[in-house]
Amino acid sequence: MAANCAEHVLVNAYKLKTSFQVEHYVPRRAFRNYFKYASYSHVFEVVDYSVGIGILVQYMNLQRTFNWNFVDVFVMLIGAALSFRLKIIRKRLESLIKLNVADVTVWKRVRERYISCVQLVAAGNERISYIIFASFSLNLYFILFQLFGAFRPFNNNIERVYFGMSFGLLLTRLVCVCYFGGEVYEEWKNIRFALNSVRSSAYNEQVERFVYHVRTCEAILSFKNFFFVTRSLILKVAGAVVTYELVLIQFNSEIIKNEKD
Repeated sequence: MAANCAEHVLVNAYKLKTSFQVEHYVPRRAFRNYFKYASYSHVFEVVDYSVGIGILVQYMNLQRTFNWNFVDVFVMLIGAALSFRLKIIRKRLESLIKLNVADVTVWKRVRERYISCVQLVAAGNERISYIIFASFSLNLYFILFQLFGAFRPFNNNIERVYFGMSFGLLLTRLVCVCYFGGEVYEEWKNIRFALNSVRSSAYNEQVERFVYHVRTCEAILSFKNFFFVTRSLILKVAGAVVTYELVLIQFNSEIIKNEKD
């Protein structure tokens, strides 16, 4: 998060510095160049330019950048917290299996803890589904945007280095969200695998019910069950990025061809 905020500040500082150089260090003209041409030309194509509107748009852009960073961090923290709860249950389960505990009361207590944890995951999904969707959709959009911009020629080495760092940070964010968010699913798989190791001498009614709950109550973060946050999701996102990028390249080539004709 700090790296992306630093990147945002440095990029805007570079644009402002360039604007001052172009306008021969005349403040009013430099800020006009910065707001109207260097940063927010898409806004001032619709509305008339003024310093007040420029400052307002700059503030909204800072808020958007902070929210974008916070969304990813929030999903990672939720995933880490839920996976930690499941990890405690898994370690307790492994210790019971290792000691060959057959006490029904002990197994019932562990099973109930698992159910409460799964209910917590389900409640989390109900409340943060749209945050998960926002996180992945924003990251996917900016990755496509960066890749599409990579096909234009770079003016100097600074732009090449910036592109590499910026694109690397985007990929790191996406990988981290998939890793920490997918940790919940990984711990659920570990619990399911551990239950298969219960010895027959310790097997009882509560273990059987525990196995049933684990098989039917999957612990995983998702967006309304449309897609699920797992570590393998990064591969699916990579495939989607390649597909959409090819569509954008083809669409852009057709536009350029029509303009020439």
